[in-house]
Amino acid sequence: MVQKKIKVAIQGGPASFHEVAAQQYYPQYEVESVACQSFRQLCEVLQQGKADLAVMAVENTIAGSILPNYNLLHQHDLFVTGELWLPIEQNLMALPGQHLEDLTKVVTHPMALNQCMDFLRQQPHLQLQESHDTADSAKAIREQHLEGVAAIASKQAAALYGLEMLAENIEDRRDNFTRFLVVDQERPQENIEGANKATLLLQVSHDGSLADIFTQLSRDNMHTALIQTLPATARSHAHYMVIEMEGECSESLQETIAKLAPLVQYQRLLGLYQKTKYPAQPNPKKKVNALQH
Repeated sequence: MVQKKIKVAIQGGPASFHEVAAQQYYPQYEVESVACQSFRQLCEVLQQGKADLAVMAVENTIAGSILPNYNLLHQHDLFVTGELWLPIEQNLMALPGQHLEDLTKVVTHPMALNQCMDFLRQQPHLQLQESHDTADSAKAIREQHLEGVAAIASKQAAALYGLEMLAENIEDRRDNFTRFLVVDQERPQENIEGANKATLLLQVSHDGSLADIFTQLSRDNMHTALIQTLPATARSHAHYMVIEMEGECSESLQETIAKLAPLVQYQRLLGLYQKTKYPAQPNPKKKVNALQH
């Protein structure tokens, strides 16, 4: 049976964790990834209709939230239709024949660096350099034949670009998960079957309305998964906050959202979707050693 194709915008290139997330979320499709070098470009690609959907990381259990991405969703008038938690295993890789003591530099995405600091502190001889993507860092090492340089990326990236694994699973904790949002151009339907989570953007006044918001959420038995002030943007002097709340169904969520509207200066529903199950906690993290060659 031939699988239907779907074009998904991702941050990064082939074998990136964004691509793995897209493939896992859409196992029934043949996923054609549209590689983007930044989250802003990802939003622009989707907004311009160059992709059917997008997958965007917003949170990691070690490195924390990527709050500017909620501003990007708002600025580009995009909507969240789903979410996925992906286990992240980080690996150190380099050209074949290289050894850990041969290296002088490690290149990867800043979130990956943050997830592996315990391991990297044990390698003081390594200069840390940020890049736009984990997998593309591995690609650059292969294409430019960069000796003495390692990447931190997925095992899929090592296999795709023919790099040798020098150390596996170097993330600080085994419970290293990233939450990805599935993003679409179309506004959510009024009632989405199985929807029990909403992402809401608010502009709160300075007269104490935040307490009223908490009171209303408590009255309606809403669980607040996230409530956070967003960084200010160059395009707007307004300060926004994002709330992710979980309820019994789409109707109850929308009833609460309607009750919150009079309490704030501005409100926009960024997404209405089904909450994904948080991954089971793995076995405790064992000390990572470099692979022997």
